[in-house]
Amino acid sequence: MDANARLKRSVDVTYQIVADEAILIRMSTGTYFSLNKAGTDFWNMLDGEQTIEEHAANIASKYNVDAPTVVADVLELAGKMKADGIVDIV
Repeated sequence: MDANARLKRSVDVTYQIVADEAILIRMSTGTYFSLNKAGTDFWNMLDGEQTIEEHAANIASKYNVDAPTVVADVLELAGKMKADGIVDIV
């Protein structure tokens, strides 16, 4: 997966946001993720339209962090989420 990938939430995942942090559960396996505020922002952006790089730029701007660092962090998170079936590549 690279920064040009477009992701969407898996239809097999349910989630709840508690205190600005998302708890994601893949229903078929019980696999779950707990996301911090920036991770929750990323989760909320996943529409299958924008690239990981575009999402990272939005997050970098919001938190005043350099974009390359955010791209690397988001790619790592996205890879874990893809491996566990939490997201799908469009």
